[in-house]
Amino acid sequence: MAITSFTSCDDVYDWVEDSEVGYAISGHWFGDMDMYNAYTGEPAEGSEIQFYSGWDYSHGRGVEIDYYYCARPVRNEFEWEVIDGCIYLTFLRNPGLDCVIADYNLSDDYFSGYIDGSDGYSTRFRLRSYDRYWKSYGYTAYITRSAEDTDSTQVVTGIRGCNMKKEGNN
Repeated sequence: MAITSFTSCDDVYDWVEDSEVGYAISGHWFGDMDMYNAYTGEPAEGSEIQFYSGWDYSHGRGVEIDYYYCARPVRNEFEWEVIDGCIYLTFLRNPGLDCVIADYNLSDDYFSGYIDGSDGYSTRFRLRSYDRYWKSYGYTAYITRSAEDTDSTQVVTGIRGCNMKKEGNN
């Protein structure tokens, strides 16, 4: 007896694209996440975020640490998933921080763009790669993702506008 399985080409193509984005963000980043202390209102002096990928690079776990001048660092763990080019962060102990990164620029050295929170606000972030900070040679990949731009050759193709509800490959 033969077992036959059918897969849509679009599903495979989207998976490859999402895995490429996941591969590119995997690692350790530092910079400005535009975070504020919830108790004092003090802006963070800096932040770092680490993405640990799963077996196919389209999902994983991570941690964000925000540093403040007059307070202890704040550490939040999350799960992440890339669906149709949108990067969803689901925070394990603080669901109020759940967000989606839909409008971003990503290269070997830099990751910047906007984080859309579950509260309806967008926050700009600018990060630099710890993992590739000292790299001075080799190929530099560049990915751009814009919620408004779905036809550009620099944009991961087939992307719909992202929202806080995960749509697509689920």
